[in-house]
Amino acid sequence: MPEPFPFFNQGEEMKNAHTYNVYVNDDYVGNKILFSQCEKIEDLSDYLNSKGFYNFQAEAEGDHYHLQMTEQDQGEVVKDELHSYLRLH
Repeated sequence: MPEPFPFFNQGEEMKNAHTYNVYVNDDYVGNKILFSQCEKIEDLSDYLNSKGFYNFQAEAEGDHYHLQMTEQDQGEVVKDELHSYLRLH
């Protein structure tokens, strides 16, 4: 009987993934790995919007994704939120 889930070679999966280094106010927060072609780095900004954070500028530059907070006091809260998010996604 075939296995219910296809077996994926993790090395092959990682070869096809793209990784971005994520920064908030020039501080490194973690890596965002895009596993599928339908994912995009801008999804990170959408996630922050869904959590109530709107006052920031986001820019992808090479393999870096920079988030610059308009309200500096939100920077630490956003960093904490992204630490949790990046560990799970």
